[in-house]
Amino acid sequence: MAQRAATKVDRTSIDPKKFGDLIRSRRDDRGLSQTDVAAKLGISQPAVSLIERGTPVGLTEDRIGILMSLLSISEAEVPIAGKPRPATGQKVFVSYSHRDADFLNRLLIHLRPLEKRGLIDPWSDKRIAAGEKWRDEIAKALEQARVAILLISADFLASDFIMENELPPLLKTADKKGTVILPMVLSPCRFTREKSLSTFQSINAPDEPLSGMEEHGRELVYDAVAERIESLFRENPKA
Repeated sequence: MAQRAATKVDRTSIDPKKFGDLIRSRRDDRGLSQTDVAAKLGISQPAVSLIERGTPVGLTEDRIGILMSLLSISEAEVPIAGKPRPATGQKVFVSYSHRDADFLNRLLIHLRPLEKRGLIDPWSDKRIAAGEKWRDEIAKALEQARVAILLISADFLASDFIMENELPPLLKTADKKGTVILPMVLSPCRFTREKSLSTFQSINAPDEPLSGMEEHGRELVYDAVAERIESLFRENPKA
């Protein structure tokens, strides 16, 4: 039975190939066999062999801690995987409050030329047809999103559905798959005080929301979003 480890490292952040090489090197330095390590971890010798080859079979966070203690690997030495590749595909997910539908409609006008070129596939819940299972459709679009535009307002932040059902998977895909998050601030709200969102740089300054701009200024912001998206899709064409 594996002993409990005091030190924990996020398993998903580790570069498995480099960590396997480090484990093998330290094990050899200490004259330990794969069987010795397997006994400490409570797994089989073949599993240790796979771990050393970069396939982390059964490598839980507790077991990572045990390995670090057994082989004197410091947290600073644990190899971290590089930044994930940006998500591929064409889906651009737009998250918005229905009270802000006019802003959404104007944004979609600016994105239309990119859509007609086949560069992007803009998606909002306006795409859900009557009779479709709307939660399933939204979940599918969130999973496929390469870019997410957030139309931030007090109504957006007050929406339980957005904050509890749309944002968590978007933020997760941003971390794990490289989905790009692009906030647009529509009206005065607590965006800069919302920890989960304020880490993302908004297209327009939070103290210059679209609601306070003349039409020309708003059009510049919409065009900036379209330009940013176009550049992202040029840099990383669809798979």
